[in-house]
Amino acid sequence: PAAGALIDRIGARRVLVSTYVLRALGFAAYPLVHGFPGLVLVAAVIAVGDRAYYPAFASQAAALGEGPARDRLYGLAATARNVGFGLGGLLSAGAVSLAGHSGFAFVASANAVSFLVAGSLVLGGTAVPPDQVERVPRVRGGYRRVLADRPFMRLVGAEQAFTLAHAILPVALPVYAVSVLGVPPGLLGLLYTLNTALLAVGQLLVRWLQRNARRTHALALGGAVFALSCGAYALVALVPGGSAHNGALVAATLVYTLGELLHTVPSSALAASAAPAALRGRYLTLHQFTWAVSAVIAPAGFSALLDTAPPLLWSLLGLILVLAALTVVRLAGRLPAAAVSPPPAAGGRSRTGQAASGAGERSP
Repeated sequence: PAAGALIDRIGARRVLVSTYVLRALGFAAYPLVHGFPGLVLVAAVIAVGDRAYYPAFASQAAALGEGPARDRLYGLAATARNVGFGLGGLLSAGAVSLAGHSGFAFVASANAVSFLVAGSLVLGGTAVPPDQVERVPRVRGGYRRVLADRPFMRLVGAEQAFTLAHAILPVALPVYAVSVLGVPPGLLGLLYTLNTALLAVGQLLVRWLQRNARRTHALALGGAVFALSCGAYALVALVPGGSAHNGALVAATLVYTLGELLHTVPSSALAASAAPAALRGRYLTLHQFTWAVSAVIAPAGFSALLDTAPPLLWSLLGLILVLAALTVVRLAGRLPAAAVSPPPAAGGRSRTGQAASGAGERSP
């Protein structure tokens, strides 16, 4: 929440750069840690940078693109992020395998350098000419104004269900696949690799297919596919063991991956476009806060349901996702029309699309 207030007060660009610096300092300090208290302190510093990064980036991206250009920018960012996850995992594993303990220090140092480079790229952009931006007057009320926006808060409630679905692969699936389905643990590596690769190569294609759809309807379709994947995971338990059993698990994960692809871009673009520019930092902070909530409740909640009765997990998740998808469809008439169906940007590109800095502190 503090990040949202800072974004609205000093600008998304400054907060975004600060998150890079904070994480660079944290990773640079990791090799110097030799005890548990120091480890907790450094991890907390990095976590603060991580949590503040997402609303800051979302606000900066929203300021740099309007209409369809905003969706394209979020699609590019999602693609880059997933490529980074895949390459980062491979490079980290290789460094540790080849260099042992010193490999961890190398990975931490490389992370610190990468964050400094990223911050420099944001700082090195060309400022937006004053006649191409519109200054946003500050408004009173802060988070009270956001909480009073009932359509947006309903959107946040639906997003909470979708972010819980994103926790299925890293949290629920390992326990379910090995303990309940009895599949070889090595199959999980294949599923993770397949998921990451498809997210990296498929995001821009899916965004292109969504280009003429209402953002609310595109988002609801993602929720419906998530719900369908819950049913598919539940049905895997009914398939006899062997190759058919493993194949059914792979198929369910493909459906789940499609849900992720369908959800990512319209979710970000809809929230950013529904937020008034003067309070965009706070609006997007609450929207991103759903990921933090999921990270807290998913491990214990999913494990408890799997211990009680695995079908209960998939039934509850599926029901919640269907309700969330219906909620988003009903919000189409209550959210700003330009947020639901964005008009094309003048000349086919955003007014601030040629800039990479400064605009994060102003309305596009």
